[in-house]
Amino acid sequence: MKLYFIPFACSLATRIAIVEAELDADFIQVTPGKALPDGRDFATISPMGYVPAMEAGAVTLTEGPAVLTYIADLAAEGVLAPAPYTAERYELTKWLNFISTEIHKGVFAPLMTTKSTEGAREWARHLAEKRFGVLSTHLAGRQFLLDHFSVADAYLLAVLNWTEFAGMSLDGWPVLRDWRAAIRTRPSVAAAMATEMPLRQAA
Repeated sequence: MKLYFIPFACSLATRIAIVEAELDADFIQVTPGKALPDGRDFATISPMGYVPAMEAGAVTLTEGPAVLTYIADLAAEGVLAPAPYTAERYELTKWLNFISTEIHKGVFAPLMTTKSTEGAREWARHLAEKRFGVLSTHLAGRQFLLDHFSVADAYLLAVLNWTEFAGMSLDGWPVLRDWRAAIRTRPSVAAAMATEMPLRQAA
């Protein structure tokens, strides 16, 4: 299995998941605008140029929730996701989609690009109020989004890391601030971040 990543992008969640589940994968770093190490254009794998992307035999996947679900299904049952066809599994799908649309794209996409106008950034910060509030209410008194660690927690951690690059503070949402701090101490998360931080600094 090959996983394509950019250091500290949302693809960090896939590395966390692989480490958590003790699976094997080859991680291939993507440099926007440059060919892959094997000479291919990354657009032949991910037409939008987004990470994560994955190649596993005849299977090629893009879009973070799809790649994370695939990894979760490779792991031992219950390690990264609830069993299929259960209410808890659909709850996982709900949170993966919430993080992808409301947090990743809705809030951070406008904040993490130099192409945004200040109006777009202000609107994104406005959107954060309600969306971070929903997360704070749900996570109050909880360790994880579900009853145990899952790929949704890995994804949420990856995007909440971006507040430090987007000029946002989580002090207004102490539940999220403390949740992020606690999740960062999880061995799989700490290992994944330690691997990618030097790569980000060198990029």
